[in-house]
Amino acid sequence: MKCLLRNQDTDFGRSYRFSSILSIVDYQNQVPICDYASLNPWIQEMAEGTQDILFAGKTVAFELTSGSTSAQKLIPYSVESLGDFRRALWPWLISLPQRFGINSGTAYWAISPATRRPRETTGGISIGLPDSAYLGPDLSEFFLQVSAVPFWVADVQEFEQWQLATLYFLVCSSELSLISVWSPTFLSMLLDALVERKSQLEQALINGLRIHRYELVADPAARQRLKVYYQTRNPKKLWPNLKLISCWADASSRPYYQDLKSRFDKVQFQPKGLMSTEAVLTVPDFRNRTLLTPQSGFYEFIDEDGKIHLAHELHVGREYQVILTTAGGLYRYRSGDRVRCHDYVSTLPQLEFIGRTQTSDLAGEKLNEAFVNLCLDGIKGFCMLLPLKDNPGYCLLLDEADDCSNICEHVEQALCRNPHYAYARKLGQLQPLKILKLDNPTRFYLNQTLQRGARLGDIKLPSLCLDASLFTDHLQRAV
Repeated sequence: MKCLLRNQDTDFGRSYRFSSILSIVDYQNQVPICDYASLNPWIQEMAEGTQDILFAGKTVAFELTSGSTSAQKLIPYSVESLGDFRRALWPWLISLPQRFGINSGTAYWAISPATRRPRETTGGISIGLPDSAYLGPDLSEFFLQVSAVPFWVADVQEFEQWQLATLYFLVCSSELSLISVWSPTFLSMLLDALVERKSQLEQALINGLRIHRYELVADPAARQRLKVYYQTRNPKKLWPNLKLISCWADASSRPYYQDLKSRFDKVQFQPKGLMSTEAVLTVPDFRNRTLLTPQSGFYEFIDEDGKIHLAHELHVGREYQVILTTAGGLYRYRSGDRVRCHDYVSTLPQLEFIGRTQTSDLAGEKLNEAFVNLCLDGIKGFCMLLPLKDNPGYCLLLDEADDCSNICEHVEQALCRNPHYAYARKLGQLQPLKILKLDNPTRFYLNQTLQRGARLGDIKLPSLCLDASLFTDHLQRAV
């Protein structure tokens, strides 16, 4: 709520009489709950360079949301909102060495390729921020010193070159002790590429390689470890000191998280909290419980009856939509995230991310991602549901390499637990569930999303993809 005092003399603050707000009740009465479309006209003015619109002073930068379930959005950052990110992240980051016994070695903090060329708004404000902006100068300097992969790799714009450089440095880092990525598929993709690019990687370790003005030198010891890895497929042969992998583990990321755990025997895993472009909602504590972080903003929660609760008013076992207020100019903003309250630790709720709130509604069925996650639970390998609008119905996207027997019937029965879906199927308003098998659909989805401007490390594979146009060229093969 402190941002209201600071932002009284802004266009938004004057419009909603921030100067007269003396309590949370005042704030809730005077400022309506909003979505991105409501804020977009204000954000466009900021993008043109106008100051004092949503928050006081200049806009530091904009960042694009990942766009996994909807169109990408420009999110503005202020000096204060970046500071709030750091205050939320620092306690978690600083606790990692003691919590997991990491006393030495190197760390890999996911570095995405610069597939997005530098962009600015019409007002000359940068779109996109380096990781160092979130960490701050002190932590950035520390991570620079211990990073297994040099930061310059983020400047490589060609995906194949970025991937080869990343693999080279990871293989050469025998003292790797920590891997922190967002999506588990990001790391799985790199492990798969170790095999797919075996010849090129071995040649780089034998003869060296030049990438992006940098010389990668030969490393016979790394090549020998890699040979043993190819024989055993045991990552411990590459990284004997690896102690921790941190990544998303909830909602649609759960099956990919479980798959990743099966690849790393005797390595500890820590599920990441709910950290989005807009704000940091939860971070894991010393027992890996994802607790609300009050440093990043002011939060409200809407239950399924539409009643609004504050953080101390949540009921254990209930599900809620998240409403954010941040120093970055988001006021009572529907984040699109759904969470379940598991418990309270002292005064802080323990929250599990269960999916996005966006729904697919072709014939009144209103499927949301949390429900689809339950329908797809237990299915191994890639699995994604697509709404088909031209001939209303749904398509289940699978990997052609996986055993798909009886999956269609299983998922159709699960979807029919939604009475509106079952009724629409009975009336013929929705067609029977179809199946489409693709060769490596994970890579296909990542490539399509990258082409739309997302950062590789930020992309989450949704269980319910509302944009079936990503697969238009293949949907005619669905059966």
